[in-house]
Amino acid sequence: MCQTTVITNRVERLSKRSYSHRLYVATPNRYHVTQLVRLNRELDSLYEFIYDDWRTITEEDYKMFGGQFVILIQTVKQLYDACRKQPKTMGLSEETKRLGMNYSALYELNSDIVNFCIKMPKNEEMKKALQHLAEVDKHLDDAPIA
Repeated sequence: MCQTTVITNRVERLSKRSYSHRLYVATPNRYHVTQLVRLNRELDSLYEFIYDDWRTITEEDYKMFGGQFVILIQTVKQLYDACRKQPKTMGLSEETKRLGMNYSALYELNSDIVNFCIKMPKNEEMKKALQHLAEVDKHLDDAPIA
């Protein structure tokens, strides 16, 4: 079962935090690698939390947190772009790479939720194709091994 309220609260909190990080990066000598390490840890945790239950997310669930989740993903991308432009002397490069991986992971997770949990159940042609694949898979499981 999807824990929509928990997801919503975590996404909202991280959206605000990642936005404030964008502001700090724009101010010279105000942003430190420790801040990015912490943000990356929290993004990792959010990803794992949502990933564990993403197949159970319904359209109604997604309506509660989806808009804010998209904003979080956009903000993380903008922060990633800003961090990449920082001088190497700031020591952000490794954590910036990790931030880029977090962005990619969250983007893909959102796409999976939208495409497989929301759009696919509404697509009759896709339902038929999946039923056919399930039947083929069942026949393969029942076939004797030669």
